[in-house]
Amino acid sequence: MSLKGLKRTPVQEPQDKSIDDFINGAAKRVSELKVSEQKYKRYTFSLTEDVSEQIDELVLDSRVAKANRSIIIKAALNQLQSLSNEELKEIVLKELS
Repeated sequence: MSLKGLKRTPVQEPQDKSIDDFINGAAKRVSELKVSEQKYKRYTFSLTEDVSEQIDELVLDSRVAKANRSIIIKAALNQLQSLSNEELKEIVLKELS
């Protein structure tokens, strides 16, 4: 008696199908992403430990999933640019003292 003819045919489980659909959907979304035209350049500057911790706290306090240290610095720069020259001067002098 031979068991050769009793091969099991693979049946795709519903969970496997949903996993395959998820992977295929992700691949499609990635292929549709646009390439950013912005060029970024790395800069190095010194911060005290306190300032570095404050930036990290602001990242967490913002409760924005994509927020990072660079975004916090950019947000601060945007707010500083909205100040008058006199207000900016006061803030800078305050930090220097």
